[in-house]
Amino acid sequence: MKLLSVEEIKAELDREFTPLEPMLTGFRLIEKNTPDSAIKSAEKLISTNFPYGFRELIAKFDFGNLTIGPVVFCSSGDYLAELVELNLNVMWWGGGQRPENIIMIGNSDPFAILLNTNSGSVYAFDSENGWEKSKKISDDFFGFFSALGTVVLTRNQTLDRRKLAEEILEEVGAEDFEFWLRLAN
Repeated sequence: MKLLSVEEIKAELDREFTPLEPMLTGFRLIEKNTPDSAIKSAEKLISTNFPYGFRELIAKFDFGNLTIGPVVFCSSGDYLAELVELNLNVMWWGGGQRPENIIMIGNSDPFAILLNTNSGSVYAFDSENGWEKSKKISDDFFGFFSALGTVVLTRNQTLDRRKLAEEILEEVGAEDFEFWLRLAN
């Protein structure tokens, strides 16, 4: 299966959601040049370095009001401030010191989305089970983002959603079939 490119995802989200604006916003991938200094400042506050693919996409697009399917990256307008808040004050890990080189980058029902800043892998966990039971949903953020857009934008065009989830799982090197199956359905 070929995942949609970021530009294809952008075009499809524009086609689907531009007619609904201004009544419905936050569902399009809008270009925004985020200064490197702002990204470095967020990294410093969180005490980590963002992997290349994550850094590249948040520098180029406005994640401040972005929801793709059930995954909410941010709704406050300032994604970097949201990242800092989530990873310093929300304590998604339960207590004590945040797990080293792991940050929360988005939410979904019932999953929270984590990024391992060392490996670049993306994980999901059900908040009822705790982050320690998180499972890998992609080898990297770029793959996760492309798979997310692909599933959300193509699931209504396929009769076999289980097969779609299986293909996504294989394409991105995921270990969590349930996550992709839920998105496909």
